[in-house]
Amino acid sequence: MAVLFSPSASSQAAGREFLKRKHLRTQNRDPEVNDKVGPAQVAALSQYFVGHEGKYDYLKQIKQPTLVVNGQNDIIVPTVNSFHLQQNLPNAELILYPDSNHGSQYQYPALFVGQVNQFLTWDLQKPASTAARLPFPSLSPGQGIAA
Repeated sequence: MAVLFSPSASSQAAGREFLKRKHLRTQNRDPEVNDKVGPAQVAALSQYFVGHEGKYDYLKQIKQPTLVVNGQNDIIVPTVNSFHLQQNLPNAELILYPDSNHGSQYQYPALFVGQVNQFLTWDLQKPASTAARLPFPSLSPGQGIAA
């Protein structure tokens, strides 16, 4: 859980709630991660992190609306990479969840689903600009784990 959730008490509690939800579903589950996944991911990520001039240029050509979601302290895919995506994809929205790592969408499931629904609704409505969009629903001050 240390990779998906931050060490804080509230994040760890959200992790335990996620595991309960995950094990409730018994049919039509995705296959569990196996020993072939790790090496393939390492190989792909090693190519991703190779520095070269203009490495973000191709992103500027992607016009599809894109929702970039990450935790405030993702230790698998560093959070700063999400910022780079948002800055280089012309129609990108960025959401960073507080006190969270790689499992931010599991830590704040209700908020995540609401924000994804709103993003998809915006895409269907085809607003003239992102300025015409309403702001995303967000955490209320002092809000803990979203159920």
